[in-house]
Amino acid sequence: MKNLVILIVLSALLLNSGCIPDNQSGSLNQQAAAALDRARTSLLAEKKVAVDVLWALTQIQNKQQDTAIDRFIQDMKKHIRNPTYLPGVFPDRPKVTLPDSIQPGIRRFITYLSVPCGQPQETALRHLQQYISEDASGYILTHQLIVLLLSKQAELPIPPEMEKTKRRLLRKIYHEQLNLSTVDCVDLYMERVALILFFGNKKEIDLQAIETWIHTIIEMQLPDGSWPLSKSILAYDGATTSVSSPRSHTTVLAVMALQAHLRDH
Repeated sequence: MKNLVILIVLSALLLNSGCIPDNQSGSLNQQAAAALDRARTSLLAEKKVAVDVLWALTQIQNKQQDTAIDRFIQDMKKHIRNPTYLPGVFPDRPKVTLPDSIQPGIRRFITYLSVPCGQPQETALRHLQQYISEDASGYILTHQLIVLLLSKQAELPIPPEMEKTKRRLLRKIYHEQLNLSTVDCVDLYMERVALILFFGNKKEIDLQAIETWIHTIIEMQLPDGSWPLSKSILAYDGATTSVSSPRSHTTVLAVMALQAHLRDH
């Protein structure tokens, strides 16, 4: 008993001295809740964010209303120059006109990302079908799912066969994440986990894997509540470009993942 008391006292002293990080104490759910609180504070301190962050925040709001986040969304929308239509964020803005034929290389990828925000409807559906039918991995794969989700939110008349594609893409993202032996890219890691936990079927996800992912996310969090900046090379259609993800993008993905985990566990 005496040794146990000494161990408890020493542990408390180490924690108070900073030798044991705060995010490494308590149960996983307690750590996740603390990490989520720090991430939320970090995100709300941002002076300017991109529309993709605002869309992610609207998804979070759809699950759990937060007055401070709602105010943040409305304030950040004022800083977006010449916004175009985006479901949930700028629903009243005009849609972009999609080209009938798509230029090759990275421009092709960019055009596909514009599908949910574009018109005419027939062209949007044709491009969507082409994009989500491709055999992809990494960022291309995760964005296939994101574009499909956005297209549905944009009320494009998605045919039944495309609806089934959502589950196929989620399974593919899940297995890609499951087979990782290390963090390939912080932002991409967050993106996969956020999509799996937020939009996937929890009954089909290995609980041990979820715990590993959440623990990894918590360990990567910086003292200011954000996550490290990510830089990677995006290869698509025979072309490459560098991708740099701002901390607000990675942080909002972490918020989605942590919130989904705590909601379901």
